Amino acid sequence: MQDLGQLNVIAFRHGGSVPAWQPGRSTVVYLLGRGRLEQVASIGVVEASDRVLARAELRLVTAKAGLEGGDNEGAFVAAYDSYRMAAESLLVRQGLRATGGTGSHVTVEESVSAQFSNVISAFAKPTFERFRRMRHAAQYFDPDDPELALEDAQWAIVTAKAAIGGIRRFDERGGLALFVL
Repeated sequence: MQDLGQLNVIAFRHGGSVPAWQPGRSTVVYLLGRGRLEQVASIGVVEASDRVLARAELRLVTAKAGLEGGDNEGAFVAAYDSYRMAAESLLVRQGLRATGGTGSHVTVEESVSAQFSNVISAFAKPTFERFRRMRHAAQYFDPDDPELALEDAQWAIVTAKAAIGGIRRFDERGGLALFVL
């Protein structure tokens, strides 16, 4: 994992001029060009991103409650939602969002993994993909699929917590600028 200081990242704070985030740039440009990502209003992105991350933290509480209640699948899905919301908070901070519809979770996966897996290991592509595929299996019943085990739900909660913690540490060390084409 790279040291954030080596990346020369300066936080976007109230209209300051900052360098563009470079890792994964070609992936984001590609997703923008395909209409899978879109740029959103740049005013208030820090506050909006903080709200999305707060929702992710609350959903993690829901996941833990589901686990305590014996609902492994519900806990897993809530932990996935927490993880995905945390990832989306990074995009919002850059003035970006997935356009929605079919494939929007994959778009979040591709854009966040490409940009941030080197500084927030919880967003490594294999982890993101495993999480997304297992969530799909939990969400959409197939009698041929095995039930999610307690260990799966625990892994999901730990992974979502690591993602949120990684974002908090990332913010403490400088954060992000708006994504500029």
